[in-house]
Amino acid sequence: MTLILAFLLSLCCVQKSPEIEKITEDGVEVILNHQEPYELSNLPPSLRLQKKFSLDTEDNAMAEKGITDIYLFDVDNAGNIFVMRPPTGVGDLVYILSSDGTLKSTFGAFGQGPFELEYPSDIVIAPNNEVWILESPKNKYHVFSNNGDGVYEKTLEFGFETIIPLKNGNYLITRLVIGDVEEAKYFSIAISIYDSLFQELLELDRFSKRPNRQMAAKFQEKIVNGIQYIAEGKAFEDRIYVANSERGYEILKYDTDGELLQKIRKAYTPVPVTQSYKTEYIKQYEEFMPEYAKTIYFPTHWHPFHSFFLDESGKLFVMTYEPGKNTGEFIYDVFNEDGIFFHRTSLNILHRNYGRLYAKAKGGRLYCLQEKDSGFNELVVYKMIWE
Repeated sequence: MTLILAFLLSLCCVQKSPEIEKITEDGVEVILNHQEPYELSNLPPSLRLQKKFSLDTEDNAMAEKGITDIYLFDVDNAGNIFVMRPPTGVGDLVYILSSDGTLKSTFGAFGQGPFELEYPSDIVIAPNNEVWILESPKNKYHVFSNNGDGVYEKTLEFGFETIIPLKNGNYLITRLVIGDVEEAKYFSIAISIYDSLFQELLELDRFSKRPNRQMAAKFQEKIVNGIQYIAEGKAFEDRIYVANSERGYEILKYDTDGELLQKIRKAYTPVPVTQSYKTEYIKQYEEFMPEYAKTIYFPTHWHPFHSFFLDESGKLFVMTYEPGKNTGEFIYDVFNEDGIFFHRTSLNILHRNYGRLYAKAKGGRLYCLQEKDSGFNELVVYKMIWE
């Protein structure tokens, strides 16, 4: 009898998973997340970060290695860190560091010759661990082995913003679609899947209001959004995630063939754009580009989110504009691999315009660039502990 009562009591104490609100639109599942996280019984409720080490560009030891600043970075499947310094001066631009931060080698000299880098715009570790370095101003990309040896390089016949190699051999490419430069108020940003020969297979999404900055002062109305915009696609394993600030708080999930699998939506509280931000933003143009400065306007509120990154289990970390617990931190909404919002956390990660977010999550670690009070950048490596 005692055993039966204990068993019944244990059943009563089992936490039931909440009913997740979903709808279907045109045959596609839409997850409707609310402002408060769902309580999921199969996932630990909170994230704790344990600092392992950092690459501090203010440290003399880092300067002696040649890393006086960190411009871009990525991490391979073994935890090796590929750090790129700004493209100035002689010598190699890319430094390979082991998983504990020890310098292993360098590659990618500054210059215009074979496998040399002049205007690097991104560094991407491909699924096969090749290192792709993009030069979007030159419509060119370079491919290196993970030891830094040059493999091949190519100039494409079209311009691109980003290229992400996919596991199936295709590419996820974001590109600027330019119309009549002297007449158009806006251009478009297209996010598409291309095949192995760089032929477009399918356009996944398009942002329509990228201002024609070259001719902005020509028009009577203000066309330049002072809080920028978001139009980005990112890949994880056999999934593609796409965000577009014209749609609000919604992230689209596709497979690598371009089939729309899910829409992830979330309710949110709009965050006002502060006067101090407006003043600082305008100031950087008023002195040197006064006519252009007159074309800038500011919405009342920020976009629902700034950018996102994924970890190796498919968790989605979305940076909101809500201030975090400490200076330099912002609140991140965290979704599980099924698109369900289950956690909020405060993180300090350097971010720039147009959704640029300097963070990678691999091997149970979070790698994130942070700006110190002194103005120097520091790449901090944390162990991610869910508890």
